[in-house]
Amino acid sequence: MSDVGCRMIFENLDDLKAFRKHLHSNSVMRNVEHELRHDLDKYDYIKCPKFTGYRDVHDVYKHYPRGSTRGQDKKPWDGLLVEVQYRTRAQHAWATAVEISDILDGEQTKFELDQSKRGRFFALASEIIARRHEKMTRAFSELTTDDLKSQLQDLEHELGVLGRLAVLKKFESSDELKKHNVLNIYYDEKGRPALEVIPLSTAQKAIEKASKLERNQDSINAVYVRSDNPNQLRSAYRNYFTDPVDFVKIIQEEGEIDAV
Repeated sequence: MSDVGCRMIFENLDDLKAFRKHLHSNSVMRNVEHELRHDLDKYDYIKCPKFTGYRDVHDVYKHYPRGSTRGQDKKPWDGLLVEVQYRTRAQHAWATAVEISDILDGEQTKFELDQSKRGRFFALASEIIARRHEKMTRAFSELTTDDLKSQLQDLEHELGVLGRLAVLKKFESSDELKKHNVLNIYYDEKGRPALEVIPLSTAQKAIEKASKLERNQDSINAVYVRSDNPNQLRSAYRNYFTDPVDFVKIIQEEGEIDAV
């Protein structure tokens, strides 16, 4: 368990590997007093992905700032455990989609011990991304890529995972955003998840509205967000809305899967 962490997102696997190699190089490490707390491959979940489909690389360092005495004058930040996570943008879109899908469906796929159908859906999707984006086969070695696509499409028809995530695209293009907003994911009259953006005049009204919606059984998740600049708001909530939509696009294009 680390005390503090950061996440690095890269466009592709080559950039990720090059940056991590540079970070571990003698030219960098001789200027700091960080101590890597494990073997380089211990937390490489790209080389050895978790059964859930989770893929990235973790490095945990013990951090000693320059001038640290490591003695009686030890500061609170001396020896702090710092975790750095590296993942590609496609891997990040997958990981965020799992988290948001769990919110939409009230599941805990990210933490499941036994693989459900939803868990298999995301594990298959992760392998498709790895094969198409990273040219790597690390799971489901007994299945061809066409087999992966076929099984994923069958699960999408049964579960509608991509269809529910796709509703979040409204946030990216909405012109309704104001200074005070409530973003409400709810079930429409047909029982399908939908997103509404509710602009309000004051923070108090927005907070009250979000609280009221949270008590409504038709609301899946309601959150109050504030911003003087709608573009900044979309950027700040990229993880919450845009990344899952990116995942949908990747799977529809790379996996040739139609959302239900």
